[in-house]
Amino acid sequence: MNFDLDEGQHLARESIGRFLGPIDIAARHAMRKSAGGYSRARWQEGADLGLLALAAPEAMGGMGGTMVDLALVAEALGKGVAIDPWLENGVLPIRLAAAAGEDALVEDLLTGARFAAVAFAEPGRRYETAAVATRVEGGRIIGSKTFVLGASLADTLLVTLAGNQLATVAHNAAGVVLQDYPVIDGSNAATLDLHRTPAELLDLPAAKFDRVIGDGRLLAAAEMLGLAQRMFDDTLAYTREREQFGAAIGTFQALQHRLVECYAALELARSMVLRTAMQDPTTDDTDWPRITAGAKAYVGEAATRIGLEAVQMHGGMGQTDELVIGHALKRVMLLDKIFGDQTHCLRSYARAA
Repeated sequence: MNFDLDEGQHLARESIGRFLGPIDIAARHAMRKSAGGYSRARWQEGADLGLLALAAPEAMGGMGGTMVDLALVAEALGKGVAIDPWLENGVLPIRLAAAAGEDALVEDLLTGARFAAVAFAEPGRRYETAAVATRVEGGRIIGSKTFVLGASLADTLLVTLAGNQLATVAHNAAGVVLQDYPVIDGSNAATLDLHRTPAELLDLPAAKFDRVIGDGRLLAAAEMLGLAQRMFDDTLAYTREREQFGAAIGTFQALQHRLVECYAALELARSMVLRTAMQDPTTDDTDWPRITAGAKAYVGEAATRIGLEAVQMHGGMGQTDELVIGHALKRVMLLDKIFGDQTHCLRSYARAA
């Protein structure tokens, strides 16, 4: 299998690297302390670069990026430990709006004119993604959602409903009650209560919704791959500089063996992401979310292991917010749980076997 990138993919990765620039911990802290924990001006810069347009089909004004293209973007963002919620507030709402055939909404999202948050998780449902309790009564929405990432910044809330429907809800609509809370990577999420809220209703077939969840799982895996690469690179550099007993700790055989194991896990995870992304795009929608569940579980385990090794080799200070690997590991911990943790994803994968 050919894993070589073409010229356009190399250029795209370089453009993302320039957009992210060097990691500035102080600037990161300042942005996280601002309203919503993020900057809409920065979001617009990413949209202008075309990072959002890749997720939309050409027929809807997008660039029609393949899953390989999107996975490379996610990996590059992970390696740069990007603060940008590209997956949860970019790709996910764009893919859902496209699956529901909402052309105007897709156009607004990919240009950055609108910022959307997706409400799919329901209280007490753990990692199940299908809506059960949130429903339509008399043309109004009733129900509750949890773990709505980026809700405090959103102009529009995309709410999944029982009966294969999707509702677009204005953030200031009547009956909307949002309660923000911080999550482990420093970003914000919210619980969402809807009390007979007016909304525009769209049809969203279950197979198309599951396909979008599959896309999200693969891109979460790709971002974790990039984060793992960053943690590995930083740890390797640190072991070459940190000295004990008059020698760099990277010369100690025990640490060398552990670093080799991390490198092997990293390369196997990379192969898993690319192999999955290169699957035939006509793959049956019922198989795709399960295939990607297996990939996400595999990469999540590898990235978590590399992160914990990185923290241990830094003597524990890697867990702090003063070092990049602390931020990277916390983002891995969030991505490892979104759309299902390792156990949930492995069960989904097993059902497909």
